[in-house]
Amino acid sequence: MKWLSRLRGREEIALPTTVAFEELDAWLAQVSQSLLGDLSANAEQGYTAIRESRARLRQRVAELETADSTEQVPDRIVKIGLTSRKKMVKHLEAITEKVTLPATSDYHTIIAFHRETTAALEFPFGKSRTNIYCVRSLFPNEIKEIITELNHLRSGLDLLIAPLQGKEEQLLALERVPELAASIEDLRAELVRERQHHLQQENELTTLNQRIEAARKGLQTLEAGEEWQQFVALERERSALKAELGELELNVQKLFAPLSKPLTLLMKQDESGRLRLAQADRRAILSLLESPGEALEGDVTGSLTSIKELIESDPTVLKDRKRENALSWLAKLLELDLVSIVEKRRSLESQITELSTSCAHATIRQEKEERERALSAAQEQRTQAQDERERAAKRIASLDADLAHQKQFLGAALADLAGKEIKLVLEVP
Repeated sequence: MKWLSRLRGREEIALPTTVAFEELDAWLAQVSQSLLGDLSANAEQGYTAIRESRARLRQRVAELETADSTEQVPDRIVKIGLTSRKKMVKHLEAITEKVTLPATSDYHTIIAFHRETTAALEFPFGKSRTNIYCVRSLFPNEIKEIITELNHLRSGLDLLIAPLQGKEEQLLALERVPELAASIEDLRAELVRERQHHLQQENELTTLNQRIEAARKGLQTLEAGEEWQQFVALERERSALKAELGELELNVQKLFAPLSKPLTLLMKQDESGRLRLAQADRRAILSLLESPGEALEGDVTGSLTSIKELIESDPTVLKDRKRENALSWLAKLLELDLVSIVEKRRSLESQITELSTSCAHATIRQEKEERERALSAAQEQRTQAQDERERAAKRIASLDADLAHQKQFLGAALADLAGKEIKLVLEVP
């Protein structure tokens, strides 16, 4: 394709086959000069011709408006022709008003002006053939002069557009190149930002890994220290005492379990009014049913004796085997040293409370908890940084692919402009 070297007889302008992206503006300027070099001078000639034709057309339209017909035609044609002349004059005047010459002579403006003016001149006399015939029959010379000026006006438009004819594809390419270049510039800038962001995440991950490793070593050192070992020993002792207290509570529950049903029956009979329990005995029974261990803190021996006497004195309270079992188990409980069980329970609770207070106020425990919180926070930050790094990596890959595609499109547009393959040198950040 030789259009760049043959344009209007000019000598060939050598175009480099390799162009750096940063030098694209200068390359485009050279191509534009080759493609559109005479456009401005030619436009001035075209504008002048159109301006003169428009002025003459206005004069011819004015002459048509005031002309008197000397033609011998039927009355019907005279009537239609005179009426249609008014409409035709108005229509032609509107056309001359639309032919407004642009202030600039770039190819965008010229193409738009040519398109709009050509469309306005498509039906200069209107679309009614009958009306046109009648006006022409009455004023043949005036219509002939108007047609002549319309043709001059069209010739001026042809002169104006001549340098651009046959170059539509090149002009489209010339339009695309700046848009593609701007898109590539935006992609490169975004790539720089994403790579910087990715590097920041990498640096942050390095810092967080170091912080996590230091926190772990600190915890290991703390846990290996004498102070922490003493604290662990206290915790272990407290756990052992709590386990012993739990076992004691379980044994007390087992101890009073055989009385659960008999005591429940006594409470129901008391509620129904069948028998009347002393208030102290009622409280003792409720306490034994809810928590035997707590019940031992009161005068449980006296209550057990009172309950035993009540069952013995009234055979109807409990019947047969239930009565015998209850009395037998009450007798066994009264023989036990319940006071020693209470004292053991109190001693265990006191020791546990003392150890719990010591453990709660131990500074080594607070220090360990702070170190663990710091470690957990750093690990959470690391997870977030890893996710952000992964997102940035995916974004970079997507931008790289987009940039490669845009480079291909730009290379194709440059080839369309130059009529040959152009190597585009594009540095990817």
